[in-house]
Amino acid sequence: MSKTVEKMRKAHEKQAKLIRKNPAFNEVSEAFDVEYAVAKELHKARTKAQLSQAQVAEKMGTTQSVISRIERGGNVSVETLARYAAACGGTLKVKVV
Repeated sequence: MSKTVEKMRKAHEKQAKLIRKNPAFNEVSEAFDVEYAVAKELHKARTKAQLSQAQVAEKMGTTQSVISRIERGGNVSVETLARYAAACGGTLKVKVV
Protein backbone atom coordinates (compact mmCIF):
# COMPACT_ATOMS: atom_id res chain seq x y z
CA MET A 1 0.00 0.00 0.00
CA SER A 2 1.39 3.39 -0.89
CA LYS A 3 2.20 5.92 1.81
CA THR A 4 -0.47 8.28 0.52
CA VAL A 5 -3.17 5.60 0.64
CA GLU A 6 -2.08 4.58 4.13
CA LYS A 7 -2.23 8.21 5.33
CA MET A 8 -5.70 8.59 3.85
CA ARG A 9 -6.90 5.36 5.49
CA LYS A 10 -5.61 6.45 8.91
CA ALA A 11 -7.18 9.90 8.52
CA HIS A 12 -10.48 8.28 7.56
CA GLU A 13 -10.38 5.98 10.60
CA LYS A 14 -9.62 8.92 12.90
CA GLN A 15 -12.49 10.94 11.44
CA ALA A 16 -14.87 7.96 11.77
CA LYS A 17 -13.99 7.57 15.46
CA LEU A 18 -14.69 11.26 16.08
CA ILE A 19 -18.02 11.07 14.30
CA ARG A 20 -19.09 8.02 16.32
CA LYS A 21 -18.35 9.91 19.56
CA ASN A 22 -20.85 12.63 18.63
CA PRO A 23 -23.93 12.30 20.87
CA ALA A 24 -26.27 12.56 17.88
CA PHE A 25 -24.50 9.80 15.94
CA ASN A 26 -26.66 6.92 17.18
CA GLU A 27 -29.91 8.76 16.51
CA VAL A 28 -28.87 9.74 12.98
CA SER A 29 -27.44 6.29 12.32
CA GLU A 30 -30.69 4.60 13.38
CA ALA A 31 -32.76 6.92 11.18
CA PHE A 32 -30.47 6.22 8.24
CA ASP A 33 -30.68 2.48 8.88
CA VAL A 34 -34.48 2.63 8.76
CA GLU A 35 -34.49 4.66 5.53
CA TYR A 36 -31.97 2.27 3.96
CA ALA A 37 -34.01 -0.78 5.01
CA VAL A 38 -37.19 0.71 3.51
CA ALA A 39 -35.37 1.59 0.29
CA LYS A 40 -33.96 -1.93 0.07
CA GLU A 41 -37.43 -3.46 0.51
CA LEU A 42 -38.90 -1.19 -2.17
CA HIS A 43 -36.16 -2.13 -4.62
CA LYS A 44 -36.74 -5.80 -3.81
CA ALA A 45 -40.49 -5.44 -4.47
CA ARG A 46 -39.85 -3.73 -7.80
CA THR A 47 -37.36 -6.38 -8.86
CA LYS A 48 -39.73 -9.18 -7.83
CA ALA A 49 -42.47 -7.56 -9.90
CA GLN A 50 -40.01 -7.39 -12.82
CA LEU A 51 -40.60 -3.68 -13.27
CA SER A 52 -38.20 -0.92 -14.22
CA GLN A 53 -38.06 2.35 -12.34
CA ALA A 54 -39.70 3.99 -15.36
CA GLN A 55 -42.58 1.51 -15.26
CA VAL A 56 -43.18 2.08 -11.54
CA ALA A 57 -43.01 5.84 -12.14
CA GLU A 58 -45.61 5.60 -14.91
CA LYS A 59 -47.96 3.61 -12.68
CA MET A 60 -47.52 6.18 -9.89
CA GLY A 61 -47.87 9.18 -12.19
CA THR A 62 -44.39 10.48 -11.46
CA THR A 63 -40.93 10.40 -12.99
CA GLN A 64 -38.17 7.82 -12.97
CA SER A 65 -35.92 10.23 -11.10
CA VAL A 66 -38.41 10.36 -8.22
CA ILE A 67 -38.41 6.55 -8.06
CA SER A 68 -34.62 6.58 -8.02
CA ARG A 69 -34.62 9.05 -5.12
CA ILE A 70 -37.11 6.89 -3.22
CA GLU A 71 -34.96 3.81 -3.77
CA ARG A 72 -31.90 5.67 -2.47
CA GLY A 73 -33.66 6.20 0.84
CA GLY A 74 -35.08 9.64 0.27
CA ASN A 75 -37.49 11.02 2.83
CA VAL A 76 -40.96 10.11 1.53
CA SER A 77 -44.45 10.01 2.99
CA VAL A 78 -46.25 6.85 4.01
CA GLU A 79 -48.77 7.62 1.26
CA THR A 80 -45.98 7.58 -1.34
CA LEU A 81 -44.65 4.30 0.04
CA ALA A 82 -48.14 2.80 -0.21
CA ARG A 83 -48.49 4.02 -3.81
CA TYR A 84 -45.08 2.54 -4.65
CA ALA A 85 -46.08 -0.81 -3.12
CA ALA A 86 -49.35 -0.80 -5.07
CA ALA A 87 -47.51 0.02 -8.31
CA CYS A 88 -45.44 -3.13 -7.70
CA GLY A 89 -48.57 -5.20 -7.06
CA GLY A 90 -48.26 -5.24 -3.30
CA THR A 91 -49.48 -3.49 -0.19
CA LEU A 92 -47.59 -1.51 2.42
CA LYS A 93 -47.47 -3.00 5.90
CA VAL A 94 -45.74 -1.30 8.81
CA LYS A 95 -44.54 -3.29 11.79
CA VAL A 96 -43.23 -2.01 15.09
CA VAL A 97 -40.98 -4.46 16.92
